[in-house]
Amino acid sequence: MPADNLPEERKLRPEILPHAFVVMPFGIKEGFDGMIINFNAIYQDLIKPALVSAGFEPFRADEETTTGDILTDMFQELLLADLVIADLSIDNANVFYELGIRHAFKKRGIVHIQSGRAYMPFDIFNVRTIPYHTTEEGVPDPEFLEKDIQSIARVTRDTWATGVDAIHSPVFNLLTGLDEPDQKSLRTPLATGFWREYNEWKQRVTISRRQKRIGDILLLTEEISNPMIKEEAVGAAGKALADMGRHELALVQYRKGLEVNGANLEFRRQEAFHLNRLGRVDEAIVKLEDLLEDFPADSEAIAYLGRIYKETWTDSWNWVSDPKKRLKTAYESYHWLIKAFDTYVKGYRIDLNLFYPGVNAVTLGSILIHLADLFDDAEDPDPDIVSIRETLPELRGALEFALETLAEDDQVDYWTLVSLAELRVLTTDKATKVTRAYRKSLIASRRNQFYLESSLGQLEMLKSLDIRPKFVQAGVDAINDEILRLSREEPEESKEERAEETIKQVFLFEGYAVDPSGSKRNLFPSDKEDDVRKAISNVLDKYNGDSNDLAFTAGLSCGTELIFAELCAERGIRVEAHLPLPDAAYVRDFVSPGGQKWVERFYKVRNHPLVDEKYQLEHLGKSKKGDDPFERNNRWALYSSLIMGIDKVRLIAFWNGKSTPDDDRDTRLVKYMVDLMRDTGGIVEQINPEKLLNLQDAPKITPKMIKASSEKKPVLKPEKKKPAEKVPEKNPTSASKPKTPQKKKETEGKTEKKS
Repeated sequence: MPADNLPEERKLRPEILPHAFVVMPFGIKEGFDGMIINFNAIYQDLIKPALVSAGFEPFRADEETTTGDILTDMFQELLLADLVIADLSIDNANVFYELGIRHAFKKRGIVHIQSGRAYMPFDIFNVRTIPYHTTEEGVPDPEFLEKDIQSIARVTRDTWATGVDAIHSPVFNLLTGLDEPDQKSLRTPLATGFWREYNEWKQRVTISRRQKRIGDILLLTEEISNPMIKEEAVGAAGKALADMGRHELALVQYRKGLEVNGANLEFRRQEAFHLNRLGRVDEAIVKLEDLLEDFPADSEAIAYLGRIYKETWTDSWNWVSDPKKRLKTAYESYHWLIKAFDTYVKGYRIDLNLFYPGVNAVTLGSILIHLADLFDDAEDPDPDIVSIRETLPELRGALEFALETLAEDDQVDYWTLVSLAELRVLTTDKATKVTRAYRKSLIASRRNQFYLESSLGQLEMLKSLDIRPKFVQAGVDAINDEILRLSREEPEESKEERAEETIKQVFLFEGYAVDPSGSKRNLFPSDKEDDVRKAISNVLDKYNGDSNDLAFTAGLSCGTELIFAELCAERGIRVEAHLPLPDAAYVRDFVSPGGQKWVERFYKVRNHPLVDEKYQLEHLGKSKKGDDPFERNNRWALYSSLIMGIDKVRLIAFWNGKSTPDDDRDTRLVKYMVDLMRDTGGIVEQINPEKLLNLQDAPKITPKMIKASSEKKPVLKPEKKKPAEKVPEKNPTSASKPKTPQKKKETEGKTEKKS
C-alpha cells in the first residue's frame, strides 16, 4: 500500500507510546448482589480501546508471550509503568495487593475504575473511581459502551497530563515528607522477561558503538517498543553519538528522552551541553539557568555553565594571529574570564569530588593573574582580580592534595590523573614532573582518542597565551607521542573510520528496478539503461562526486541501485549497501528477475573492494511485529548516511513523483525513502523516469531532466494535461512522429488505460 493511502495512524517511523499496565481479575468472576463480570471482555472491549484512544500502549499480565518469572515481571510493570489502571469491581486480593504496591512506591500515574459497587473499601473510599456499565451477562453494556470508553480515556489522558509533582497516591498524600524512590532503585535483574528486549538492544548497540555505526544505533534505539526502558536506551544512544562527535544527533536523542521523562536531570544537562557545542549558546544558557532554578545545587550544570562562559572568553581572542595583540585582546575581555572562574569555583565547592570545575577554576585563575601582571594597573588593580589572586593559592592547594590522594588508588580514572597533570603544568618547577604526570594518565586513557584530544585542547589554550611554555610543551609532547603511537598501531578499519572526518559529502540512492517485460509500470525498460546510467552520472557530476565522498543504498537490486553502485565504484566512491535479506534470498527476489546478466553484475559489485554490504538480520536482528522489513531497511540506510550530518547528504531518487493505490513494492519504497528524507530535513535530487525515458530517439540528457526537489509534497499534474499522450493520436501524420506510429499509439493507449 503506498504511503499516501496508508491508514491515518501509520507513521513514517515507529512510534513509542506511554505504557499503561492494567491490574484486574481474569476470566468470569462473581461480583456483588450475585452479578457476574466477564473481565476478559471488559479488558478487550472497554479498557483496551479506551487506553488506545487516550494514546497509551495497554498491557495486561496475561499478554506476556516471552518466558520469564511472571511475578517479578509483574512487579516491574507495577513500579515502572507510566500509568496503572486498576479495576476494583470486586474484592480481589491480588488486585488490591498490586494496587497497594503502586500506591506505596509511585506518587502519580494511577487510575481506579469499577462496575456495580455501591461503596468502596474504607482505605480508598475517598479516591476518585470511574464507573462503567455492564449487562446481566457481565460484558460491557452496548448502550453505554462509547460513553464509558470516552470517560476512561479522558481520565487517563488527564492523569497522564498532570505535572511531575502531581500526587495520585493516597500514601504520598498522607505522608507529605515521603520521597519517591529513584527509578533505577526499582529495577530488578530477576525480571528477565521484562528486561530481555533491553539486554538484546544493549548488546547490539555496544557492538555498533565500537564500530562507530551511527545508523545501527539510531534505528535500534528508535525500535525500543517498551517505553519503560526507552529512557535508559536513549541515554546510552545519546552518549554513544556524543563520543562520535555527532552533537546534532545526540541532541535529538536527549530531547526524545525528555519527551519520555521531562524530569530526567541528566537529559536536561546534556541538552544544554550539546546546544552549546552546536553554537547555540543563548539557548544553552537559558536551559541551564532553568535547570539551576529547579536544582540550585547541581554542580554539573554549574560546571557546564562555566564552560560556556569560558568558551565565550576564548572566542573573543583565539582568532588573533599576532601573539602580543592576542594577549592584549584576551585581557580586554577578562570580565568573561572572571565570570567563568566564579562559576567553576561555585560548582567545585558544591561537590568537592567533582574535579572538573576545580581544575578549570585553577587554570582560568592562573591565566587571569598572568594577564593582569602584564596589563592591569599596578597602582589601582581591579578588586575582582585582587580577590582571585588571594583565593587561588588556597584553591590550588586543596585541589592538589585531593588529587594526589586519589591518584594512589589502583582504580583511579583518566580524568582524575589528567587533572593532576594539568595542575603540575601550572605549579611544578621541573618539566619532567609534567611529563611523568601525563604519561601516568595516558595509561588510564584506554587509548581513547577523544580523551587525548580534549586534554590537548586545554594545553593549546595555555600555549597560545604563552603561559609557562616550557611546562606546557612537556605536556603537549607527551600527549602527541601517545597519539602518534596509537596511529601506528591502529588497525586499517580504524584508520578508515578516522578518514571519514575528511568526507565532503554523502550520496544516498533509491530507485526502480529494471522492468524487462514492461509488466509493471514500464518506468525502467531494459533497453533504456544507457539513458538511466547517464542521468545518474549527471547528478554525481553536478556535485563533483569523487573518492572524497561516501555513498549508501538500501539495496543492490537489478536496475538503478546496481547502476548507481557501479558508477560510484568507477569514481572511487566507497559504497555501503544495506540488504534486507541474506544473499541467496535477496538475489532470488530482487536480482534474478532481471536476468542472468544482472546476477553476474550483482556479484561483481558486491565483491568490489569499494563496496561493503551490510545485512539487516546480522546487524539489527529481526524486525518488530508489524514493521515492514523493507521500510526498516530504508530507515537504516538513511540513518547510516547521517555520519556527516543531514546537511551533507543528497538523496538521489529515480522516481516519477507519483503514488497510486496499485503501486508495487518497488515504487512504494522509493516514495517512502523520499518521504523519510524530506521529514528528516534533507535534500532530494529527483530523476523523473517519465520525462527521461518517454522521449523519442533517446536525445542527449540535459540538466532540466534532473529535478532538485526539497518540497514536502510533489506536485502531481493532471493526466489530461500531458501532451505526450494526446498529440500522436490527434496528428498521426506529424513530422515529429516516431518511425512506427502504430506501435507508439498502442503503447500510449495502454498507458492511458493504466493511468
